[in-house]
Amino acid sequence: MNFLRAIVKGIDRHRLLSGFILIALIAAVFIFRRNALRNEGVLSEPVKKGSITQSVYGIGTVTANRSFQLKVGITSHIEEVFVKEGDYVQKGDKLVHIEQMVYRAPFSGTITYFPNKVGENVFAPLPALILVDLLDRYVVVSLEQQGALQVKKGQNVKLSFDSIRENNYSGTVESVYSNDNNFLARIDVPHLPRQILPGMTADVAIEIQKHDNVIVIPVAAIEGDFVWLRRGGQGRVKQVSVKLGFIDKDMAEVVSGDVQEGDRLLIRKNVGG
Repeated sequence: MNFLRAIVKGIDRHRLLSGFILIALIAAVFIFRRNALRNEGVLSEPVKKGSITQSVYGIGTVTANRSFQLKVGITSHIEEVFVKEGDYVQKGDKLVHIEQMVYRAPFSGTITYFPNKVGENVFAPLPALILVDLLDRYVVVSLEQQGALQVKKGQNVKLSFDSIRENNYSGTVESVYSNDNNFLARIDVPHLPRQILPGMTADVAIEIQKHDNVIVIPVAAIEGDFVWLRRGGQGRVKQVSVKLGFIDKDMAEVVSGDVQEGDRLLIRKNVGG
């Protein structure tokens, strides 16, 4: 009987020891995986204070301020032509002779539409010719209702075009209005280069508010409502809760949370912000 009791006690000790070992292994694996996940990624540049802007974003379309469509009241015969599509004309230059009338350019610009030839007819009410001033342009941007409520005349605007991303252009909100249930803002851009033509589109950022001298961090480092950071030298990476203010594309303002100048944030791979 004593022999059997000894065997049972031995089995119980073995099970208990095995249980402790299993728990220790699970804990070790958990800690290893947590540390591996925590340390996976790259550290940002040291955090510093800066400026951040709250903006309303949209897609803008370049539009000509002046255009002229030549139309006739009745079907008429073309007697003589003086221009072709793509020609630049000065104000007062001859454009076309239709029936008994020679039509002249009301302003300087470029012929963007003129498909007709001598001897052909032009028909009402279709345009026979279109003249556009390609150098006098503005940008119209379509806005969501929430954004339109924040946009006001005089606000600063930044614009960029796909084909020339290295250049940004500055403008000013001229007006905000609605058209057929669309909310639009007209943007004056005084220094657009010649190659930017009516009909081209731009990425538009309308500056609503600006905060200066605030802690700003990369959006890529934000994981929900916290970040991982390292403070000083080769110290350990720790988790810190943060509350955000303005977010402007790649950067975000920290309004509360233990993030200081000089901290380096962990930007982990495959983690959504």
